[in-house]
Amino acid sequence: MKAAIYPGTFDPPTLGHLNVIQRAALQCERLVIAIGENPAKVTPVFSLEERMDFLKAITAGIANIEILSFSGLLVDFAHSQRIDIIIRAIRTIFDFEYETLQAQTNRQLGAIETFYLVVEEKYRLISSTLVREIAPYGKRLHDFVPAEIEAEIFHRLFHMQKHKENYSRP
Repeated sequence: MKAAIYPGTFDPPTLGHLNVIQRAALQCERLVIAIGENPAKVTPVFSLEERMDFLKAITAGIANIEILSFSGLLVDFAHSQRIDIIIRAIRTIFDFEYETLQAQTNRQLGAIETFYLVVEEKYRLISSTLVREIAPYGKRLHDFVPAEIEAEIFHRLFHMQKHKENYSRP
């Protein structure tokens, strides 16, 4: 496979994301990690620059990776990069159902194929949402996010919650 795109919001990147990136990078000459900016989704906790820095830190040892951002349709971004393969991670049957609809739409809109990577069992329950939900309670994230970025992510999420608590007190 010459080139592929692995899209996501990566808010924040997890060990599951990293595992998929490592495995996908072995299958292609060029892997673009595409950070999507989607105004229809909830505003990310981490800025685009922070998410790019996180991804650069955790993929520093992988030579065939590019980290880019995009807004708009993924198929348009893929065409701008001359890429016709999207990599998507499947954790559960619910992911498969959603991703299949996305894959069919991308194929119809832009002749883009989607390749699925099944997430390794030990990462199956990890999501960015889970990370954002547990850190504010003081739970460390070493089992969920790469070591290179764990302290920064924990610090931000834990202290955001403390700030909210202090702000909401009468």
